[in-house]
Amino acid sequence: MSRRSTLCLTLALSALVQACGAPESRPAEGPIADQIETSLANGKATYDHSEWGRLLAEGTRHGFVDYSFMQENRADLDRYLAGLEEANLAALDPQHLKALLLNAYNALTVRSILDNWGVSSIREIEGVWDTVSHRLGGFDLTLDQIEHNIVRPFFRDPRIHFAVNCASASCAPLPPWSFEGPELDAQLDELTNAFLSDEDNVRVEDGKLLLSSYFNWYGDDFVAAGWTPRAASIPAFVSLHTRSEVAEFLRTNPQPVIEFLDYDWSLNRAP
Repeated sequence: MSRRSTLCLTLALSALVQACGAPESRPAEGPIADQIETSLANGKATYDHSEWGRLLAEGTRHGFVDYSFMQENRADLDRYLAGLEEANLAALDPQHLKALLLNAYNALTVRSILDNWGVSSIREIEGVWDTVSHRLGGFDLTLDQIEHNIVRPFFRDPRIHFAVNCASASCAPLPPWSFEGPELDAQLDELTNAFLSDEDNVRVEDGKLLLSSYFNWYGDDFVAAGWTPRAASIPAFVSLHTRSEVAEFLRTNPQPVIEFLDYDWSLNRAP
């Protein structure tokens, strides 16, 4: 039986999706914004994420997390995050800054689960996204601030939705490698193609296009002017990255009825 959610209005091709309760993409202000802008304009420095990359290589399986392994290697995770606490964000090359922010979000999410051992869903952790703050680059930031006030508005790249991981079964899977500045575009393309080719996230049933809730919550990010890469519509974006049979359906049905798949918030624990 298909998992569907119709909490928001069904979409037509020309409609821009208005997020249903999702945080807005709104740029941070003040000193943190100054550092981000300096990086985007003049940054040249790199950053070493090999410690996090090793943890991912050994502590993930098919996108799910071996939290017992992460707990056993907590000292290594804490050491990596301690380095991020005082990273010079303004000095970083823009691609290295983007990679650092994505890695930081995912590593901090893993640490949040370890700090609340035994939860069956990240949603059991009060304030995990909008209240609990983490030190990053000399600033105290929540996970929401990292994603919705820095990464989304300053980089305007819809592929980041397939890179940040919210520790849940329906989240974009954690890759077994860290994001790295020089390879970041290729890495984001790989994750986007993988997510949108998975029938758990994109499929056709009864002549309708069923999509991940990401497109419900963040639909504008995939079509808005100034975002790159983008497409004229959500179906057009999906068709560029999905498997052949879905792309063919969209070629012959460019204005499909769209419904959103239910989101599984259970912990993304590796079996």
